[in-house]
Amino acid sequence: MTRIVSHFEEVITQLRRMLPKNTATAQAINQHDVSERIAMAAIDYGYVETADAFVRYVEARLRRGA
Repeated sequence: MTRIVSHFEEVITQLRRMLPKNTATAQAINQHDVSERIAMAAIDYGYVETADAFVRYVEARLRRGA
């Protein structure tokens, strides 16, 4: 479980570097909000429709950005 949490945190850190700083998602990450709030910000911003889709979105975004 610790490995999953560590991987998620790494993915979130990398995602933050790709986001414009004025988005709610970026601000949630900056404020070290819990992953659910970050996912909700991503949903509200229109990146994704569900929290599960958020994880897939983050991973896909990282693959494209790498």
